[in-house]
Amino acid sequence: MTSHHAAASLSLEARLTRYRSQALRLLDSAQTAMGRGRWSQSEELLWGSLVAAARGVALWYGEAADSDQALRDFLRRLGEQERDRYIRDAFDHLSALSDAAERVRERRSRVDYLFLAMDDLTEAVERLVARIPGGDSPIPSADPDDNVADFGR
Repeated sequence: MTSHHAAASLSLEARLTRYRSQALRLLDSAQTAMGRGRWSQSEELLWGSLVAAARGVALWYGEAADSDQALRDFLRRLGEQERDRYIRDAFDHLSALSDAAERVRERRSRVDYLFLAMDDLTEAVERLVARIPGGDSPIPSADPDDNVADFGR
């Protein structure tokens, strides 16, 4: 049995749960790495977290997410539809984090800019994860008036 067949045989619910938990686990690891000053490691973990969260949401919405560009396009459309700049600009936040990390490494910038970029990216990932059904404790929206996750329960 090929890995493709194994993945296809997983239920939708199991795949959504896997993307959701992977996104949260990687986000947590990224925050730990960032706190320890491991910028490059944190950046890679955040990339993985964002991609896992985006793939989970794309799967739930029935969108093709077979490439980074497809994921970028999907998040931009979703963010525009829902008027959510964090989701719309998620990959831009990742680029900003990468740029900030490079400037910090070259000692041309203060570390706090790196943490600001991380905050935007963390918010994007958390908002995406909140749109993936399942999980014991969905992450509440930062804005109580913002209806982030209504899965028809």
